[in-house]
This record gives sequence, structure tokens and C-alpha cells, in this order.
Amino acid sequence: EESELISKKYPLLLDTVKMIADPQVRNLATVGGNLAHGDPANDHPATMIALRASVIAEGPKGTREIGIDDFFPDFFTTALETNEILTEIRISSPPPKSGGAYLKIERKVGDYAAAAVACQLNLNTAGSIEQIGIGLTNVGPTPIRATSAENILRGKSPSDDLIKEAGLLAAGDSDPSDDLRGGAEYKKDLLCELTQRAIRISIERSERSG
Repeated sequence: EESELISKKYPLLLDTVKMIADPQVRNLATVGGNLAHGDPANDHPATMIALRASVIAEGPKGTREIGIDDFFPDFFTTALETNEILTEIRISSPPPKSGGAYLKIERKVGDYAAAAVACQLNLNTAGSIEQIGIGLTNVGPTPIRATSAENILRGKSPSDDLIKEAGLLAAGDSDPSDDLRGGAEYKKDLLCELTQRAIRISIERSERSG
């Protein structure tokens, strides 16, 4: 949370950490534990989806690498075997002109998200989006990759209309349910807006990163 390296190279991680619970919890908890719990309401899974991370599992048969898209097969379930533990998280070093953001709507500080969006992207020399990852928090039985939104943006020069369409597609990629944090349609509306904002912030940060 106070790392200059993380702040400079991975602003998405810094955004995410600041949204989790409170300082006491953050000082005791681990990112690996947050992932291994398999809770779709946790904040780090969507962030790792956006960053296209992988995890290292270790057990009696040795170690293996698991891509983040294969790590959450079902509700409160991970790809870890019963005799394995998560020992490492691998995130690629971001290329030049990269930026990311995590935005979350919660009922009160430290609460689980009604909905949240993680975005990580990089721009090419022409200003087009070369690569992008978008992860969604607490809007389905597992953490969700907003594949449709990613696909419409990849290789394109960002415009207001394109970003708006990406927001609508991200909402369409979600599968929220009604609960005490809001109705499903309300959460989809949140996702549409949060996705657009996260993309814009990510673009601004990538342009500043040089």
C-alpha cells in the first residue's frame, strides 16, 4: 500500500488494496489468501483477471502454474487440490504506456462491493489500445472476465462511443443476483458506468506513464 514501485508500475493494485476492509485487516491478510478463498466478492480476483496473472500451486507432486482464468471454476471453488497451497502469484511487468484502475461501489467503507471493475491496458505508439484486461467483482458466482468489452476495445483507438459500448458489453457479461446490496439490474447499471470510468482512468494513467 505504501510501495513506490507498486504505485508507479501497478496503480491498479494500489487502487484495489485501498478498497479492502481496513488497515488492520490489510496488515494481516495476504493477496494469496484472498485468491485462495475463492470468494467472488473479494477484490483481488478481478484485479488479477485484469492483469492476466497466474498462480503457483505447490503440493506433494511438486509445483504447477495455473492461469487466473482457470483458477475459479465455480462458486467459492478454486483449482487448488486439497493437498496444495498457493505459494506465488505471477504478474508480467507492464509494457510502456500502461495504466490500470479499480473502481468499487460499496454500502459503507470496508464492505463487499455491490459491483466493482478492474481494468488494465496499454496503448501503442498510435494511441490505440494494444492489450486490455477487465475483471468484474461480485456480479456472478465467480469472478468474471468481461471478454466482450475487452474484444471490442482491443486494437481500437478509444472514443466516447466505443467506451460507452464497452460499458454496456461488460454489464452484459455479468450475471448478478438480487441481494441486500441491490437488484440485478441496478448492479448492471453500476457495471456499465464503472467500466467506462475505469477505462478512462486507465487511459489517462497510461498516457502519463510514458
